[in-house]
Amino acid sequence: MSRINAGVIGLGFIGPQHMDAICRTPDARLYAVCDADEAAARAAAERYHVEKVYTDWRQMIADPEVHSIHNCTPHFLHETINEAAILAGKHIYAEKPLAQSAAGARRLISLAKEHPVALGLNHQYRLNAAVQEMKARLIKGLPGRPLMLWGRYLQESASQETDWNLKMENTGIARCINDIGIHWVDTACAVLGQPVTEVMAELTIHYPVRRGADGAEHPMATEDTGMILLRFADGTPGQLLTSKASNGHKNDLRLTVDCETYSMEWRQEEPDRLRIGEKGVGSTTMYMNARACQPEVRPFVTLPMGHVMGWADALRNAVDAFYRSIASGSWRTEAQPYASFEDGFRGMAFVEACVRSSKERRWVEVEQL
Repeated sequence: MSRINAGVIGLGFIGPQHMDAICRTPDARLYAVCDADEAAARAAAERYHVEKVYTDWRQMIADPEVHSIHNCTPHFLHETINEAAILAGKHIYAEKPLAQSAAGARRLISLAKEHPVALGLNHQYRLNAAVQEMKARLIKGLPGRPLMLWGRYLQESASQETDWNLKMENTGIARCINDIGIHWVDTACAVLGQPVTEVMAELTIHYPVRRGADGAEHPMATEDTGMILLRFADGTPGQLLTSKASNGHKNDLRLTVDCETYSMEWRQEEPDRLRIGEKGVGSTTMYMNARACQPEVRPFVTLPMGHVMGWADALRNAVDAFYRSIASGSWRTEAQPYASFEDGFRGMAFVEACVRSSKERRWVEVEQL
């Protein structure tokens, strides 16, 4: 079978990461790039030896030689581009959020049933080998019954009043939880195999008015920090602290699953390790390797111990799984390891429930499909 021609729309931070991942995927070929900045698009095309360059995403989607679309645009464009790609019969691997609302996400899922294409959402943290190891152990019952999940996702990009930038606009009804919080939630749900059904959230705006580098004032309507209690569908409780205002924390996602026999902790900044905590013993660190992990995790172990499999490797794992599912046709009939548009709906429903909970000061049920 010939390789699948992939087109990437949006060449900010995340677009080039998708380009790298596509180039590491045997079933795909980086065929086209698109950005409103023509010079940036042409520079990327030259660097990656890309055949076609576009400045209008509509023209890329209309190109019959482009088989799949990577939607790496700003949040407010996601829903419109995802819809256009579905209607054009293109496979889609989209950045989150899937849409501007849970209702919008639900509409895209319904539309895709009428126009079947492979749909992937970029929650690549679930494709780290250590995260897959946690999931596999829970499925087999090795650590015993899960008692609680808890963790954090902390960054420092909005810790000061003058940290305003254009990315803080057009983020939807939330900012911190819509940007990084839903990554933690997706990882937790993937590990536990259960969706979040209820939340109690406290969302905080640390600076109601921010100032840019030019001194201009910018009123803020979305949160810098979220403190959230969760309940999963099987009754397991959880807790998440997520913030863009935590100095010293660069991309600090941590997930702990406390179980009857032992606990498991994964830290995104040390992505190739799994910490196992045992009562009366303490914690030990497992470096992910093909000899020690569960057999079903071996495809995600791509390097020997000590050769750190990191952020870009998890993205490559996700993109590779996406294109393998297209090449084999398994996307039509089988569950896939990468996040789906249904997972994207759950993320938006979680965000909306958190915003409502914070406003109403109470537990709120999360909308389900």
